[in-house]
Amino acid sequence: MMSQWLGFGRGYPSSLRKAVRGVSEQTFRPAPPDYNYLDIFIGPLIPPSSFQYTTTAVQSIATTYTHSCIRTNSYLGLEFIIFTMDKVCEACKTLPPILDQDIYQEKGGYEDVSGLNCYIAAPQPAPKTGILFIYDIFGYFKQNLQGADILALTDPGHVVVMPDFFFGKPMDMKLFESPEGKEALGSFFQNEANLEKTRTNALKVLEGLKEKFPTVKAWGIFGLCWGGKATTVISKDPTSGFAASAQAHPAMLDPKDFTDFPVPHLCLSSMHEDKADAETINNILNSRNDGSFGTIYPNDIHGWMGARSNLKNEAEKESYEKGYAEVVEFFKKTLS
Repeated sequence: MMSQWLGFGRGYPSSLRKAVRGVSEQTFRPAPPDYNYLDIFIGPLIPPSSFQYTTTAVQSIATTYTHSCIRTNSYLGLEFIIFTMDKVCEACKTLPPILDQDIYQEKGGYEDVSGLNCYIAAPQPAPKTGILFIYDIFGYFKQNLQGADILALTDPGHVVVMPDFFFGKPMDMKLFESPEGKEALGSFFQNEANLEKTRTNALKVLEGLKEKFPTVKAWGIFGLCWGGKATTVISKDPTSGFAASAQAHPAMLDPKDFTDFPVPHLCLSSMHEDKADAETINNILNSRNDGSFGTIYPNDIHGWMGARSNLKNEAEKESYEKGYAEVVEFFKKTLS
């Protein structure tokens, strides 16, 4: 998967970076996390040491980057050159093929863990890291199961466990989309999807997983939609036992959840989340130095990585793949 973006060479002041970002946002799709940035800027503001870094970088990344555009721009009367480049991220090279939901066959199986039925995705023989995956309100849809398998199968590989927090009674999608859906959803959140009950069950499952997979040294937690909210409720407690957390198209997004957040966190928001709240959270996460990151997918619906994604559609399939690649890279960095 190719993606267009702009990063920043070393040696530029923050004012220049903001100016360049303003240009890039008018021209290119939103940038992925900082660990993918390596675009090159050459100009009068670059000190000799950074220019040497730039030269070395251009030589070393030839196998993963191709020039997309070389152009000049000016800032405060100084001209500089921008190499805008395309990159295939490392996760995208190893992601298994994305199949549409009608033909996908899950790679794992179901086992009881601490009294909850759990989907265990493509289990590794002696995993060193694990992810507790909280699905969206629709439960074990193929899109959710395929997402769990992607996280399990893509390098470095984790044991990925998706508990059935709804005990076989997920939200019915047809009812959700009906005129009675709003009322039914309110009842569902009070009962099957009660966040405190989910938190209690998640921590109970985690204790069981620690016994079942004693080789796992660090556990992460990831959630979709409602599961994203559950993820933050659980992981903002520093005693939860999770080393990192992530959410995609999260429901009930609230910047207050991220005050003094104790672990690295990834937040991938959709076009349907409150933009002001999402941007506030992104600013909080992106100012940290622990691998946290937040971004908005402005063209993707709430649910693009879960049960509501249509993987028969090439554009949705590409966004689904990109989102899971970001989650893979995030946990690869924060759980290692």
